[in-house]
Amino acid sequence: MNDTLDEDALHAAVDLVGRSGATGFELGHLHENVPVEEAGWYAHAQYRGARITVEDKTGPVEAAEALARRILNGAHCTHCGKTVSMNGFSKSRCRWTREGRRWTRACESKR
Repeated sequence: MNDTLDEDALHAAVDLVGRSGATGFELGHLHENVPVEEAGWYAHAQYRGARITVEDKTGPVEAAEALARRILNGAHCTHCGKTVSMNGFSKSRCRWTREGRRWTRACESKR
């Protein structure tokens, strides 16, 4: 694991969880006194009666980023109504990408 923390990726993931309507966010690890990459990092977002979780990641950024991707992929863009895609371009999907400290949608640039 890289010793530098990608603060932009972490900030973008936390921002996305908040923008998605989550009522809570938790980032943590399961194992103490082990190397960071063996700590079993997890992240979860709490929604009304539901929780989205990713587990067993190698670091806090990897857990937060995996959660952001899980929330986004296959969701419906609240702005254009299309299904969100994170791979390639398609007229029937709204492609989201991370730009620095924020996830942005393709339909945002078409205004």
